[in-house]
Amino acid sequence: MKNTTRCDEGVSEVIGVMLMISVTLIIVALVAVYASNTGVGSDRSIQADLVASGVMEKGGIYQVIYDHRSGDSFSVDGLEVSFSSRERQDLHIILRNDDEKTSINNLVPDTRFIQLGDRFVVSLGEYDPDSNRILLSQSPFVSIPCGEHLTYRFIDRKTGMPISSGEITIKRV
Repeated sequence: MKNTTRCDEGVSEVIGVMLMISVTLIIVALVAVYASNTGVGSDRSIQADLVASGVMEKGGIYQVIYDHRSGDSFSVDGLEVSFSSRERQDLHIILRNDDEKTSINNLVPDTRFIQLGDRFVVSLGEYDPDSNRILLSQSPFVSIPCGEHLTYRFIDRKTGMPISSGEITIKRV
């Protein structure tokens, strides 16, 4: 019978080093995922620069034209716009697209997606050229005269975070 002896003197040190390397790699991977926000997924807010560039009247509706100057592409259905009057502190409306009404539209027909460089419109309400006032669509008994200033804030409907803001002056069209 052959007498064999086994030498296991260095095994525990090798296993210990391998375990330490494994734990270190797992910690590095977790820090990298946390730092790059790749674990968050679709909960990231829209990042965009949306600037009012003009107004127009279409079919009796007063519309503000916005330019998408930089940032992420997005769907118009993912936005809501908050308007407040600088002159009247009690005036505040929020416009969004829903099943009953569409207030935010791309200027390209049948397109709901806004990409970098695109223009889109927000419909404020009916325009009365005789009195130079806009009858707000959300508040039918409230009107805005030409010359009044409105501040706007675009909000991501999914996260509730603000996207972009600015101010426009209601002008005659």
